[in-house]
Amino acid sequence: MNIQIGNLEKNYLKALEFLKEARKSHTQLILFPELWSSGYDLKNQAQYARQNQELISELCRQAQENGLYIGGSFITYEADHYYNTFTLIAPSGQVIGRYHKIHLFGPLNEDRYFSPGHAPTVTPVAGLTSGLTICYDLRFPELFRAYLNHNVDSFLLVAQWPAPRLEHWETLLRARAIENLALVAACNAVGTTGKVTNGGGSMIVSPWGEVLARGSTREEDFVRATIDPASIGEIRSNFPALQDRQQLHLTIRH
Repeated sequence: MNIQIGNLEKNYLKALEFLKEARKSHTQLILFPELWSSGYDLKNQAQYARQNQELISELCRQAQENGLYIGGSFITYEADHYYNTFTLIAPSGQVIGRYHKIHLFGPLNEDRYFSPGHAPTVTPVAGLTSGLTICYDLRFPELFRAYLNHNVDSFLLVAQWPAPRLEHWETLLRARAIENLALVAACNAVGTTGKVTNGGGSMIVSPWGEVLARGSTREEDFVRATIDPASIGEIRSNFPALQDRQQLHLTIRH
């Protein structure tokens, strides 16, 4: 998705087009990028946090109407703090997951405007047990490992990842899939928002590290793949690397 900074109405109308396409293709889960409703216009975060409350309520209606899980991140305000929040809505029309981004990206001043989250969030999605993550989190494998302690078999990630680091994007997505033997579904923005050109390249990666679907790096795109949740358990049984993990106790000698 090519996010229009500050234009919630235009971004929502674009989202409705994708929702229509999702329903037509019998999609069960659809992801939108990080901060897709507003973009990185953080100085106006208070305004967007208020507007996003109404937008999320509307998306709850859309989820129920279309029989879809809908996920993406928004600027939110809770308990006197602003957050970058991955919000996941179920086909029931209820919000079933809220994850506040833990690793804030300093070069975009996230740490000046947002409070960091402290708790990973696990939620069931269409037969999967999914851990929610946002953009910069991808560089911190300890978060993904922590999710394994909660029987996670898949990771959902939404991002505004820049084009100059697109090679890192694919490498890290495939690494997180391979090392955790988990499905990874990652949605990135495309196009230029403000001074940043996003790299697109949304992708769905199998637990074996195979790219099942890949989006355009230049244009808006609808990336889809069909997943059998049982196949993840089969891969883990046939290649039991996760069972061979050891707790390391380090002794440092000087």
